[in-house]
Amino acid sequence: MLAHYSAPASVTAALERIKAEGHRRERVRELVTRARGGLLHNYTVKEIAAYFRAAERGRVDLRQVAEATGIPISDTRQVLREFVIAGLLIEYEQPDGEQVRRLYELADNGQEGITEVFIEAEAAARERRHSRKTERWLRGLGWGRAR
Repeated sequence: MLAHYSAPASVTAALERIKAEGHRRERVRELVTRARGGLLHNYTVKEIAAYFRAAERGRVDLRQVAEATGIPISDTRQVLREFVIAGLLIEYEQPDGEQVRRLYELADNGQEGITEVFIEAEAAARERRHSRKTERWLRGLGWGRAR
């Protein structure tokens, strides 16, 4: 005789949340890897992450983020798109006359991912500063590029 077992709904829901969190973390790691590889500018990623990390913002538009961070709109749009893909932000489109206004809001549990992105971008910037400092020091000793 075979027994049929089905997980309780609460267990199934918990497993789905764990899977979703794993996927989100994977997308965050990919975003950070692209930022470290120079495909996205670390400073831009860090500043926009800091903006969403600072306070509960509600829905903000592209221009608000660009103006608050001092990042050009085109760069802001690229990083916000990456944050949406990573599941950290939710993007809404609101018709505004002939154009579409894009609004962004922190996703559920997006705060942890935003913090992770901020920390990783800051660490990458620190590594880059340290690397440049070491390179200058070695050049001062006469090592490095031929003159």
